[in-house]
Amino acid sequence: MIARPTFSPWLRRVAVLLAVVVVGLGLSACSNRTTDAASVTYRDNTGDHTVHITSAALDDELHALLANNLFTKELKASGIFPNVAGEVTTDTQLSTRWLTTLIRQTVVDAEINNGKITVTPTDTAQATQDETTTFTAPVLAAFDKSFTTKLVHRDAQLFAVYRYYQTCPSGRFVSHILVKTKAEADAALAVIRSGEKFADIAKTRSIDTTSGKVGGALGCLTPNEFVKELQSAAETAPLGVVTGPVKTGFGYHLVLVRAWSPTTDTSYGQALTQAASAVLSARLRDLKVWVNPRYGTWSAAKDAQGNTNFSVIPPAAPQVRTCREATPACAPATTSTSTTTTAPPAG
Repeated sequence: MIARPTFSPWLRRVAVLLAVVVVGLGLSACSNRTTDAASVTYRDNTGDHTVHITSAALDDELHALLANNLFTKELKASGIFPNVAGEVTTDTQLSTRWLTTLIRQTVVDAEINNGKITVTPTDTAQATQDETTTFTAPVLAAFDKSFTTKLVHRDAQLFAVYRYYQTCPSGRFVSHILVKTKAEADAALAVIRSGEKFADIAKTRSIDTTSGKVGGALGCLTPNEFVKELQSAAETAPLGVVTGPVKTGFGYHLVLVRAWSPTTDTSYGQALTQAASAVLSARLRDLKVWVNPRYGTWSAAKDAQGNTNFSVIPPAAPQVRTCREATPACAPATTSTSTTTTAPPAG
């Protein structure tokens, strides 16, 4: 059974009650800035793709969510959203967080499409349990049945992505030996070619002591896992043939790639789960996002652990005048924000 995804915070639950991944969004291939809440452009191996999230579709999904009286009761009791003078309104906060979730979801969709990943009954069963845990059974049951089905399907897609990476789709298991100089790399290579085992040399000579202890093993090759030079070597090396030396900023690497074994390499499952999260996070980082100013701006910020999180930041709340005349003396102070947005691509 696949482990529950330990997805990075940007896509897992923002809060227990507001973590739902919305589906049936009416996303279109072409729209414009007057009707879009946001537009998202990403690149995969087939080229550039743009997804439009319309304001009407966003509003429809919010209405569907808030039609659940049990959900709104829990939402009000949670105290998640402020609704006091000088702060953005509850409606703005809800719309902003929801739009953030929809933008983030595009990377899961992209990975599903790019990898031609199929959602299995097991994925759906795990997603059903996940959603039940997230909402509680009574709250989930109170949604419209078609809406619940869509929520579960989106979550199942996330499980499917993690399952896909836990099977090592590249089929390539990478090991390396890292040394400081080319001379050391050449000497290690000569010893290996004389008949010594790659794993034994990794244990005694590699300065990457973590992988060295396990014979230089790094695990399944996944996209964007290593620095450019090492990634390229791992992707192109013939199976079973030591490649290198490969120079990177860390030193000189000897690289050995063999076929991934689903029976003997199971101990690397946790690393593959982390790799899946890294792939999705990299996709999120590379998105080109335009957000309708009505909803705010797309922004990046680091959390307490140093992780970069992307989200829609609500627009600043207008200041209320305290005098009747629009004179310089009573005009509200101007609030400026330093954010960069780009117009949505033409549809």
